[in-house]
Amino acid sequence: MRLCLNKFLVFFVIFVVNTSYANNFRAEYKVSTTGVKIGNFSWSLNINDNVYQTEINLKNSGIFSPLYKFEGSYLSAGVIENNIFKTKNYKQFWKTKKKTKIVNMLFDDYLIELKQEPIEEEKARVNLEGLYLYFDPITSFINILNGEKEAKTIDGRRIYRFKKNEGEDGNIILKIEDYVNIWADHKRNDLKKIEFFIGDDLLPYEILIHFKERVFKLEKI
Repeated sequence: MRLCLNKFLVFFVIFVVNTSYANNFRAEYKVSTTGVKIGNFSWSLNINDNVYQTEINLKNSGIFSPLYKFEGSYLSAGVIENNIFKTKNYKQFWKTKKKTKIVNMLFDDYLIELKQEPIEEEKARVNLEGLYLYFDPITSFINILNGEKEAKTIDGRRIYRFKKNEGEDGNIILKIEDYVNIWADHKRNDLKKIEFFIGDDLLPYEILIHFKERVFKLEKI
């Protein structure tokens, strides 16, 4: 369960926004798997004219907290050009019992800098300087749920493409395509799909993260 949980949390940056709003938003979610609560998730988004900033915080909670301790924060800031959100700065902090990981990325239309702590010892298997119009995961979700059909993404460990489909009930289904590990010589990916269930509110009332062996549910509080 721990390995699957860690993989889930790497991709755990999900929300929706409409550019017609210029406002501040905040939402809280309960995170569970197999009916058991494992954590809390908070998300805030600020839009001011053509500039945006969003922050996500995640922390373990529930009866399994003594066994599965984790906490993370994700901060993305950028600009809005031609109705597309473009990352300028992305910072990620992730901590478990065994490790702490920090990722910092800078963008213009290209990725211009990627730094990690601890420093990655492997050689990149991707031409990082050639990544054009790639976004951090948070911004990719904004663009998809703001109307784009796909979004090229880099999270510091992998590059991939989110592709949007619609389910029978009107829910949004994201498939992960063109998945490549930057620092490892394999393309193994246990993440199968992500589902957004949208109601009358700005934010989805439920999100499902489908992995090979487990499904994680986010329920709006």
